[in-house]
Amino acid sequence: MTKLIVASDSHGSSMALQRVLDKEQDARALFFLGDGLRDLETACAPFPGLWVYAVAGNCDLGALEPTEAVTSFDGVNLLYTHGHLYGVKSGEERLWYAARSRGVQLALFGHTHIPFCEESEGVALFNPGSVGRPWRGQATYGVILLDKGKIVECRHENVPALWE
Repeated sequence: MTKLIVASDSHGSSMALQRVLDKEQDARALFFLGDGLRDLETACAPFPGLWVYAVAGNCDLGALEPTEAVTSFDGVNLLYTHGHLYGVKSGEERLWYAARSRGVQLALFGHTHIPFCEESEGVALFNPGSVGRPWRGQATYGVILLDKGKIVECRHENVPALWE
């Protein structure tokens, strides 16, 4: 079984991201979909064996380009990009088409601050929420479990508080 962590945020998330990584120490990889690359480097420094993939940028309406990166873990092909929920939802057919045309089972996107998961035609569209500055509610991240070419579970977790 392979555990992937998916986190998204703008700047200022290094402490929250480090708490997530402390909690999820058995994760094989982190997909970071956000702007704070300096925060990412700081948070990941204590975890030298963690594979880190990042897509950064400021995506406004219409700026979503579902061609950023495709990789594979445990036989499951993933596409990851960076964009707001309204950009993804207004162009969701484009995103699902991009994933399906590449044989991708899981399309990750970020920067919406709102956790989201939907499946259609064999492709799961997944957003982790925000690890540091959610617009409303609890800060969240995503946990994805893969096993021999299948997605076993996609779920959202709350970011651990400082005192946990």
